[in-house]
Amino acid sequence: MKLSSFKLKNYRRLSDITLTLDDKTTILVGANNSGKTSCIKALYTFLSRRGNMHIKDIPKCNWKEIRRLGQLIEEDFPSNNDEENEFLTNLTHFLPLLDIEINADAKESYKVRDILPDLEWRGGSLFIRIKYEPKNITELCQEFSEARKLVSGHSKTSLWPKDLCDFLEKGNNFERYIEKKYYILSDDFLQPLSSTVLETLIRVDVISEQRGLGQDDNEISKGPYTEKHSLNKLLRNYYDSILNPETFPDPKDITVLGQHQKLEEDFSNRLNSQFTEPMNELKTMGYTAIGGNPSVQIAAKISGMDALQRASSIRYHFDDKDVEYIPEHYLGLGYQNLIYLTFRLLEFRDKWMRVGKSAIAQNLTETKSELAQIEPIHLVLIEEPEVNLHAQVQRVFVSNAYNVLRNHPELRNKDKKDNPEYYTQLVISTHSSHIINDVDFKELRYFKRMSATSLLPMNHTIIANMSELFASPKDELKFVRKHLKLTHCDIFFADGVIFVEGQAERILIPQFIAEYFPELTSRYLSIIEVSGAHTHKYKDLIENLGMKALVITDIDSVNKENKKCYPKIKSSQKTSNTTLKKWHPQKENLDELIKLSSKNHVITSKNSDVYIAYQKATELEGKKILSRTFEDALILANIKNSFFNKIEKITNARNEFSLNQDVDALCESLFNYVQELKKGDFAFDCLFYLSEIENHKELLDKEKESFSPPKYIKDGLDWLNKELTPKKGK
Repeated sequence: MKLSSFKLKNYRRLSDITLTLDDKTTILVGANNSGKTSCIKALYTFLSRRGNMHIKDIPKCNWKEIRRLGQLIEEDFPSNNDEENEFLTNLTHFLPLLDIEINADAKESYKVRDILPDLEWRGGSLFIRIKYEPKNITELCQEFSEARKLVSGHSKTSLWPKDLCDFLEKGNNFERYIEKKYYILSDDFLQPLSSTVLETLIRVDVISEQRGLGQDDNEISKGPYTEKHSLNKLLRNYYDSILNPETFPDPKDITVLGQHQKLEEDFSNRLNSQFTEPMNELKTMGYTAIGGNPSVQIAAKISGMDALQRASSIRYHFDDKDVEYIPEHYLGLGYQNLIYLTFRLLEFRDKWMRVGKSAIAQNLTETKSELAQIEPIHLVLIEEPEVNLHAQVQRVFVSNAYNVLRNHPELRNKDKKDNPEYYTQLVISTHSSHIINDVDFKELRYFKRMSATSLLPMNHTIIANMSELFASPKDELKFVRKHLKLTHCDIFFADGVIFVEGQAERILIPQFIAEYFPELTSRYLSIIEVSGAHTHKYKDLIENLGMKALVITDIDSVNKENKKCYPKIKSSQKTSNTTLKKWHPQKENLDELIKLSSKNHVITSKNSDVYIAYQKATELEGKKILSRTFEDALILANIKNSFFNKIEKITNARNEFSLNQDVDALCESLFNYVQELKKGDFAFDCLFYLSEIENHKELLDKEKESFSPPKYIKDGLDWLNKELTPKKGK
C-alpha cells in the first residue's frame, strides 16, 4: 500500500495542484517562491494533528470572496436552515482542501476496510478528502454579525473586525470556528470519516528548513517549523522517547535503576556530610515552623537525562587514540546539520517501528483497535536539506536518506529486499543542483510559476511531473539526462535559460549581461553550453518546464557540397545547424534564415517562449557583412577594438576592406581566420583581455575598450530581459 498522489486546492499560491508521488523518493524543484515550501507545509498541516491552518494560508483571490460573504451576513442574516446551508457551501468552496489517493492491493483490504467506498472494491485506488469547514455555521454567523454591529457605526476609525477575514484572523478564531473534516471520496458522494482512521494508515514526519543552525537551546522553539539544531537536545529527545529506563522498566532497566539509586544514596550521604556545618548554622537562626524546627536534608537525583542536559555532554574527537575532545558547538554548521538530519531520520523510523520505550508510550495513547497496528505508510517530508552542506555531502545525504529510513529488520531484510507490508515515501524540497544531480530525473516534480489569468486572478503554481517526460525512451531525452548530469542541473531552479553554442559564448555572455543588461543580473539564469547539433533535444524539457529560453546558436553555412563556407546570400547555401532545421524556425535555406523577421525568431508552445538567435547581417562602412559563427560575429562587432587591432590578419582584412569595399574578401578572410582558431584559447584570451581592462579601468575608456555584443546576441538578450521583467500590476 502506498500514496499515489495529492490534489491540493486553495492553499497560498497552490490554488489547484496535483502532486504525483514516486514510489520511494520525490524531489520538489523550481525557482524561488514557486510554492515548494508551501506544499510541504500544506501536507504536514492536513495530515498531522499538530498542523495549524490560518486565514492567511488561503489564496489572496479568495479573501475578496470571503469578505463578500461577510457583507451578505451583515445585510441579510441567515434566517433559516436553507440559507445557512447555502452560506456553508459558499464559504467551504473558498477554504483549503486536500484529496489523497492511496493505492492498495485487494489482499490489503483488511487494512483499508474503513475507507472502502463500497463492497465491490477489488484493489486499486482509494480516495480520502480532507477539507476545512465551519464547525457551527449558526454560531459563526451570529458572533461575526454581533461583532460587526459593535463597530459598524465608527466609519472614521478602523476597528476590529473590519470584515469576515479580519474576524477569522484574530487570535485563534480560525481554529475556533473552522475545523478539518474527513471523508471517503467516491464517484457518487462523500462519506464522513473519523480522523483517527487516516492516522492509523499514514504516519507523517517533517524536518523543517528553519532548523536554527548554531542557535542556543534556551531560545524559544515551538513545533516542527522552528526546530533547533543542537545534537545534545536531539539525543535527549531520542533518549526520553525510546531509551529512558525510568519509563516502563524491563529487567535490564531495573538493574541500571538499582545502580542509580545506590549512587544517589552515596552521593546524598556525602552531600549531607559536607553541608553539616552550614545546616547547624541555619538552626541557630531560630527558624520555627509548624511541628517544630525543620531539619534540612539533601537528596541527590541522578538520571540519564541529567547527563545529556548540558552542552558539554556531547563531544567529538578525530582519532580513537586521541584523549582530547572538542565540544559540540566547535564543529562546523555543515557537520552539525548532517548529524542532525541523520538522527532525525533515525528517530522518525524508530518511533514508527515502535522501537524501545516508544512502543509502550504510543500504545498508551492509542485505542485498542489501533494497539497492534503500525501505520502501513510512513511519509517523511524534508525541506531544503542542503543548508550548510557542501556539494559532496548533499549528494551523499540524498542518496542515503531513504536507506536510513528503511534500515530496520521489519522494513528491509539482510538481502536489502523491502518488506511490502510497510511503505516509506520521502518527499524533499530543494534548491540544490548537486542534490538533483544524484537522483533519477523521473523523481523530480517541477513547480512552475504562472501569472494571473482572467480565470484565476492571482499568481499561481502548476506542477510538471518529470516522471512522465523522462520515462520516455526517446534518444533526445536520454541525451538531455546525461548532458545535464555532466554539466549543471540548475535549469530546474532558474527564471530563464540561455543555451550557448560553445566555450567562447559561455565565457563572454555573462560579461555582456553585466555591461549591457544589468537587470538580468538580478534574475536567476541557467547558461548551458551545448552545440547546435544537440540544442533541439532540449525542446521537450523546455516545453514541460514552461520556461523562457534564449537559444544562441550559429548559422553554420554550407555550400551545395555540404562543405563549410563563408555565408553569402543568393548562393544556394544552407545551414548545417540541426537546431535551426528541427526546432525553430525549421528552415534550411540560408536566404530564408537571413530574411526572417524579428518576431518570427520567437516560438511559443505549452507555456514556454523560446527565442532563437543566430547571425544576421552586420553593418560595416555602409555594407552588410554576414558572419558564420560567434567568433567572426564578435570580430565584426568589435573590429576597431584594440584587442583585434593587435592581430595582423584581422587588421589587414579590415584595411583591405576599407580600400576596396570587397564584402566577399572580408568574409572569406574572417572565415579562414576563425577556421584556424583554437576556440578555447580564443575565449580565454578574450576573458584575460577584459580582466586587464577591469584592473586598469581608471586609465582606460572602458566603453571604448570593452567588447560589444554582436547584434543577434544583443537582440536575444533584449528579448529575454523584457520577458523576465515583471509586468506592472502583476
